[in-house]
Amino acid sequence: MKFYWFFPLLFFACNQVDDSKKDNQNIKNFREWRVGNFHYSHDSNKFLIHRTSEFQEEFLLQEGLLVRFKIVWENDSIYVVTFDSILSNPNRTELAFDFQQIQKTCTITEVTSSSYIERSVSNLNDITNYTRIIKNRRN
Repeated sequence: MKFYWFFPLLFFACNQVDDSKKDNQNIKNFREWRVGNFHYSHDSNKFLIHRTSEFQEEFLLQEGLLVRFKIVWENDSIYVVTFDSILSNPNRTELAFDFQQIQKTCTITEVTSSSYIERSVSNLNDITNYTRIIKNRRN
């Protein structure tokens, strides 16, 4: 059985990058990123995100694992997500022992019309992670 830290959108899916990168100071409105459907990939794993005003659900496509996080926006470009519940785990994917204690502070940086870089730190370590979050488009 595979072991996942899950949560980009945290340890497993984020890449460490030089922390000297600066936020995109010229972007005035980040509100379009507050709700919607997004995705990101890491190695061969694809994660789908469904974000509402109160929750962020993350679906690990290959495993069928669906996890819900409470989301609180501190301002237009900074949000905090905390574990809420596991909604689906049909393959009984094993998660890290401290997974339910995760709290991650995320800052939206390097915004384009279709994506942004999420700079994140969690309460479980002192590593800064970067993940490209991509907006899903209708065809």
